Amino acid sequence: MRRVLRGATARTFVVQPRPPKRRLLELTLVRHGQSEGNLAYRRAGQGDDSLYDGAFMDRHSSLWRLTDRGRREARAAGEWLKENCDQFDAHYTSEFLRAMETSALLNIEGARWYAEPNCRERDWGSWDLARPNERLSKEESRRRRAGLYFAPAGGESLAAVILRVDLLLDYLHGRYPDRRVLIVCHGELMWAFRLRFEKLNQIQFRDMAHVARHEERIHNGSVLRYTREDPATGEPAKSFRWMQLATPGHGDAIKRQPPWKEFRPMSYSNSDLLELVGRFPNIYRSSLDEPGARPLQSILPSEQDDTGWPGERG
Repeated sequence: MRRVLRGATARTFVVQPRPPKRRLLELTLVRHGQSEGNLAYRRAGQGDDSLYDGAFMDRHSSLWRLTDRGRREARAAGEWLKENCDQFDAHYTSEFLRAMETSALLNIEGARWYAEPNCRERDWGSWDLARPNERLSKEESRRRRAGLYFAPAGGESLAAVILRVDLLLDYLHGRYPDRRVLIVCHGELMWAFRLRFEKLNQIQFRDMAHVARHEERIHNGSVLRYTREDPATGEPAKSFRWMQLATPGHGDAIKRQPPWKEFRPMSYSNSDLLELVGRFPNIYRSSLDEPGARPLQSILPSEQDDTGWPGERG
């Protein structure tokens, strides 16, 4: 394509077409097996906080190991990968010990693992070693109000985790175009990938809290796959179009071997946006500088109980 600039400095120049975008063919994410932190938090939720003691309280959460159950979950995930996935071109793991241990126990022949800081768990700040009952505070109320944008004191919001996902994707797309990459990481990071790929907004994020515990929960040892390759025909699309979320150790056969789901990143018409906005009626209708303005009763869903979603702590 040629363009001409007119005037005193008139000249012709050629606009080069943009090169095609370089993209991964497939990205597979594995959540680590049950960790010491998962175990302690679950037991505390059942009324037994005796594991919050001694050496456990002296370690940063990045140094938690897997439990015996976690090691079984890691091995089950490894067997599932061997049976269902083609050979990976690159292997990445979070630097947190529970992810590194899971990576090794997947027992992928010939794997060479890269430990990547941006694959780390969401930073929980002041909640890092907090028992469940210690979260029942003003901070917990703030979490329910803020949803996707909540960050514990000194910690990280899930929205901020998406920025790390973007950095990872820029790197991986450029380095491994048309190839398959495996990442062993954490539930919150896997949710951040979902939010990015599927273009979910904060309202949908709240809505999904009601079904995530059963239909879309990312359990320890779960495998989340995204592909550009049509599972039926093998034809590649320009971007990720199909996803699969499997939990190899689950008692339900459908959870162990779910079908691929086709998806398209969410976009919105003008009326779609207004419909979403309309779910949250105005608190104030008049301008605040007008006399007689009165607040309306707020019906923001701050009282919704979505504790424990999207992923289990740790």
